[in-house]
Amino acid sequence: MCGRFETKPNADGLLKQLEQLHIDLIVEKDEAVKTVNIAPTEKITGIRKQQKKYLLSSFQWGIKFSQSSPLIFNSRMETIIEKKFWMDSFNKNRCLIPMTAFYEWKKEGGKKVAYRIFLKTEDLFFIPALYYINNENTYSASLITTTPNDFIKPIHHRMPVIFTYGNAVSFLTNTVDQNLKLCIPFPNPELMEMERVNLAV
Repeated sequence: MCGRFETKPNADGLLKQLEQLHIDLIVEKDEAVKTVNIAPTEKITGIRKQQKKYLLSSFQWGIKFSQSSPLIFNSRMETIIEKKFWMDSFNKNRCLIPMTAFYEWKKEGGKKVAYRIFLKTEDLFFIPALYYINNENTYSASLITTTPNDFIKPIHHRMPVIFTYGNAVSFLTNTVDQNLKLCIPFPNPELMEMERVNLAV
């Protein structure tokens, strides 16, 4: 699961880091977004591909199909495989959400403690997501989650799929079958790190 995250670099700082993807990135929407403690319903920054262009766009975190429908801010890989609507989105409406860390809560001594989780060797990593465009042309996105690897398992029963600079862009260009093989628990748990934080959320 991923219910809070951070993307600390913003504006020029983020664009500088994204140069490591080696793509021509066009800034489509230059909206102010939070950089820490980002929560569902808030604006987030993501990368999507439109024909041959890579666009840095703003999305609302969480897909909501109507006023009465639930907010879907995480999409389970199992559901994507089983449901035609989500598989169609997985085929056509993919994006990447850059992060510097995400947060999970672990029960300790009868209370939940927040941990900041990040990669030791990457200044930035990427969570694959699905986006949706409503009738008002508003873009929203849902992060893709999977079963936990050995690092996350003691903390939570779900984790976001994680890509690094080396394989992130391929998610936007791959076939569905290729991406199904990519969207697995992060295969290098030894590269993950966490630190206890005082996060009032």
